[in-house]
Amino acid sequence: MKILVNALSGIGDALMFSPALALLKKHLPHSQIELVVMFPAVRDIYAANPDLNEIHFIDFLSQPKIKSLKEVFALRKNRYDVSINAYPSNRKEYNIINFLIGAKKRIATRYNNYSKSNFDFLNTQLANETKDRHNVLQNYDLVKLVDNKLNENEIGNLVLNLGARHNKFFDQFVIDNNHTGIKFAGFHAGSATFKRHVNKRWAAEKFAELANKLNKQYGMKSILFGTEVELNDAIYSLSSDSSILLPKMSILKSLALMKHCKLFVSNDAALMHLAAALQIPTVAIFGYTNYNELRPWMNKHIVVRKDLECSPCFFNSPKPVQCIYSGEEEFKCIKTISVEEVFEACEKLIEEIPGDVEA
Repeated sequence: MKILVNALSGIGDALMFSPALALLKKHLPHSQIELVVMFPAVRDIYAANPDLNEIHFIDFLSQPKIKSLKEVFALRKNRYDVSINAYPSNRKEYNIINFLIGAKKRIATRYNNYSKSNFDFLNTQLANETKDRHNVLQNYDLVKLVDNKLNENEIGNLVLNLGARHNKFFDQFVIDNNHTGIKFAGFHAGSATFKRHVNKRWAAEKFAELANKLNKQYGMKSILFGTEVELNDAIYSLSSDSSILLPKMSILKSLALMKHCKLFVSNDAALMHLAAALQIPTVAIFGYTNYNELRPWMNKHIVVRKDLECSPCFFNSPKPVQCIYSGEEEFKCIKTISVEEVFEACEKLIEEIPGDVEA
């Protein structure tokens, strides 16, 4: 059987398909499973995945549309038996691409906030979206339509393979920067910006204060991850003795450093899921997004959020997030989370890391 997975969404969403992919390959070991992506970082994190036979990269965002269309039709020539739109991918463009690829069976999700403009009728089978069901399990529901003998209890961890050479990169980083003997925490203060998701970021000054508290209490240095240069610069300016500002580097080199962090603190963003894949104890800071659906998967973690009547309020839709409040109260779900609350969550996780961090 020839199967193509359309993992055209961002890093975190694409990574959350990996447990379903592993289960599919386990039950159909002789199948040819391929992946199509449009973000280089997604291609990189799947490059060493043992459950894939091939990865196709189409630069939908930068190249001329006619070139992208030609590359989609080139995939069509492979005559796939099944194509799957990884969850979530509720834009009409994804369903059009799934249709153009021309597989006999085209699988996608029927979203709760469905509109006819979604074009999900272009698929042959739809799995129903279930509120509060984790994204990993929503992806399981999709592959279940390929093989109904799959069992949800078999779903495992996120799959992320780095390779031995990345351990050498970490060792050299420690030597070059005189960090021998230091225990590291990882911070990701950024997030996506589309759909107004910049509003799910915890404040930079709060990350800086947290870094200072972790350094004072536990002697930890906080590495500032992510591509949001100005944001990390702002945190570093307020915590230069407690944090480490990284130069621009590839996603795989960043992961090589993350792998050695004893703690990770992140907004609901891609690096939170990468930390989960690396089994790093994680403090996940949530605002208006649904923590039941997006919390770190199969990893020791603590979610810090405000239990407001209006939250979570964001659902899978092409529409940008809107807050019912305005002025100073707008997005208070994230604004009112205190440094003390996040630090307390960090302490709980640190206390469970035997011998790694000395108070």
